[in-house]
Amino acid sequence: MAWHKSCKLRRDAIPDSTQAQGTVRRMTKILLADDSRNVRKYCRQVLEDDGYCVVEASDGLEAVRVFRAEMPDLAILDLRMPWLNGLDVLECIKAIRPEFPVVLFTANDEDCVGDGRSALATACIEKSEDLTELKRAVVRGLRSASGGGEGSALRLGLTPTLLPA
Repeated sequence: MAWHKSCKLRRDAIPDSTQAQGTVRRMTKILLADDSRNVRKYCRQVLEDDGYCVVEASDGLEAVRVFRAEMPDLAILDLRMPWLNGLDVLECIKAIRPEFPVVLFTANDEDCVGDGRSALATACIEKSEDLTELKRAVVRGLRSASGGGEGSALRLGLTPTLLPA
């Protein structure tokens, strides 16, 4: 898939002379914040293959900067990052845009359960090579942000006994 002008438009979204005027559409933009370059690279490839535009941050402070500059449609945040952790970034994002969908993406389930701020997230997903659950959480988060889905938090990968009450 070819990208045009910093992922803002897909080339196939640009109308040619045979298409009706006004058919250019903005791509859904996802902020992906993780301190692991390999995780960012893998997730970015999978999400871009699904048609999303992905902007990256390698630490929490950069994630807040990118969020403000890029105005994404959804954020995926690692919890353990330098400068600001994912829960701190979640708080910053919710202070700016309270209804903004945020997916927490963590290697340790207990990080989501151990801090009440995780309840502000749309979903808390355990990291895995299989990104099926992450992709589901992205779709659900985008639907809820557009008014098309229920607003309750989604906790995938967590056993019922670990879920906050």
